[in-house]
Amino acid sequence: MFQLFAKSEEDGCYNLVTYQSTQVLDILLSNEIYRAHKSITFAREYQALIDILKLNCVCPIFACVKGKPMCADGRVSSSVLLTLRVPKEFVRLTEFDSWADLLYVMKSTKADYTGIGALQARSDVDTRQVKNAVESLSQQKPLSGYRLPQAVLEEIRPEWLVKYEKLTAKK
Repeated sequence: MFQLFAKSEEDGCYNLVTYQSTQVLDILLSNEIYRAHKSITFAREYQALIDILKLNCVCPIFACVKGKPMCADGRVSSSVLLTLRVPKEFVRLTEFDSWADLLYVMKSTKADYTGIGALQARSDVDTRQVKNAVESLSQQKPLSGYRLPQAVLEEIRPEWLVKYEKLTAKK
């Protein structure tokens, strides 16, 4: 397993943390690569993010950059907190607020997703909000350029696992 550096990016890698199910941990400890399955609940929204970031997956995996404000607490029952050391070329950074804006607009329209252009052309959405979110999500910046960075991965490789912590359900 990798060792964490004091600062993310110090050696061309990001220190990331992500909440995942115990099944994901089992896959990684079996020395296999984990790729998320297609989401039923957020299929349209995730497909939009996949298109914007030009990802090669059916479902993105979200993580937070260690040492930066956490985007969300993804803790659920039977979850684990994974600490990862991921080479930069496997990480897409996004501004959490931009993703939240796009997610909100897409959830509120409930329309079939056929592409970003079609979404931006719809009359029932705030096209300015969609345009700004897509523009923000499309542009990769240095880590310091994000107020609330969210890391997006196509997969989690076992060699990226630095440590894990099994969590108990919130009461």
